[in-house]
Amino acid sequence: MTLVVMGAVLASTACEDSRVKELHTGIPRDSAISIIAHGVSPTAKPDSQFNVYTRSRYLIGGKNYEVLYFTENNEKAGKDTVPLKKLTPLVFVDNRMVGKGWAQWDSISAANKIPLQKR
Repeated sequence: MTLVVMGAVLASTACEDSRVKELHTGIPRDSAISIIAHGVSPTAKPDSQFNVYTRSRYLIGGKNYEVLYFTENNEKAGKDTVPLKKLTPLVFVDNRMVGKGWAQWDSISAANKIPLQKR
């Protein structure tokens, strides 16, 4: 049983984008954007949100919640079509990261009564 659990943990982390591993709770939004922008081609067009596929913003109890969704392959909404389940959410409150990944975003959205889109 222990081997099965360890295998599941390793499998789930093996698929995680290496940039996500560099992010931690409390990191400023701008620093997180710099990390996920890593690997952007020097000939890429200027973009204030490198590698962000799309984002959502909410104002709850006087705090700004922002969710940046990005993909491992750096697709962009409008140019590419990526299913929601393939995106990685990064959750910020007042420009500080409070969570990353679907499990944390699901928890934060439930606690704040934010309806989630179907994935």
